[in-house]
Amino acid sequence: RLGYAVTIMDSAQAPGGRLVNGLAGFKVDKAVIWRRVESLHERGVEFRMGVLCGRDVSLRDLRRDYDAVLFALGRTEAVPLDIPGAQLRGVCQAYPFILHHTSDATLHALPVNVEGRRVVVLGGGDTAMDALRIALRSGARDALCLYRRDQGNMPADPKEFANAAEEGARFMLQTQPVALLGNPEGAVARVRCLHTGLGPPDASGRPEARPLPATTFEVPADVVLVAHGFAPPRLPDCDELAELAVGEHGCLVVDASQMTSLPGVFAAGSIARWPISMVEVMRDAGKAAAAIDRYLKKSVVP
Repeated sequence: RLGYAVTIMDSAQAPGGRLVNGLAGFKVDKAVIWRRVESLHERGVEFRMGVLCGRDVSLRDLRRDYDAVLFALGRTEAVPLDIPGAQLRGVCQAYPFILHHTSDATLHALPVNVEGRRVVVLGGGDTAMDALRIALRSGARDALCLYRRDQGNMPADPKEFANAAEEGARFMLQTQPVALLGNPEGAVARVRCLHTGLGPPDASGRPEARPLPATTFEVPADVVLVAHGFAPPRLPDCDELAELAVGEHGCLVVDASQMTSLPGVFAAGSIARWPISMVEVMRDAGKAAAAIDRYLKKSVVP
């Protein structure tokens, strides 16, 4: 709208980010997203899909061919489960499970069959809520969420929690999984847990979940879906990408105008601030667009 030619480069095959490649149909009407993408096409925006920065294009090339660059990478690398038994068959990350039901993207992870099975979801965010609902809609016999804090301190949107509960999901709160136990065939069979008490706020600002001794119990599980969040997106350590200043959590350091340590290179959303909600991502994008406009106007030689 400000008169600049815009090119979007994305490693995915379909434009739209997580709204298209990750969110379930019951959370977003993808037809709305496709209409927006088509509107951008009509406005002259060029989409180059399947392009991975550091492999198919370098930052040096981008800075040579474009007047400004914006990194707006999302979170896709799930935090691994780090308890005994995490390698048992039937233990999977929740996000690929969701993608198999929401995206046409080619995935390395195999699909997980939950029909007639007892599904346990570890975590309390929106990804966990999506996994619970998709499991139930895919015929799971039971879908149980284990979360270490109470409901008031769950990171999931309260509406998402209510929707999952309405569809039949069960919740066991203030519960800390400490080990996964398998059957003789090497498949997960039970989740060993401890009850937790809530202490002072930790680094997240929420009460610290403290395992309570002598409260061990087990719950049956045929499938365990891990929804412990995502690591911040990372850029490859090559060419000029290695010159970008990186701060806490591996995020790119930006100034008040969303500019990185390299002039003309900006960053917005999860790669600059983590964790961050979708609403904050959109706010960052608007702020970055305005900052790029100011930067380019100052860069023009009279």
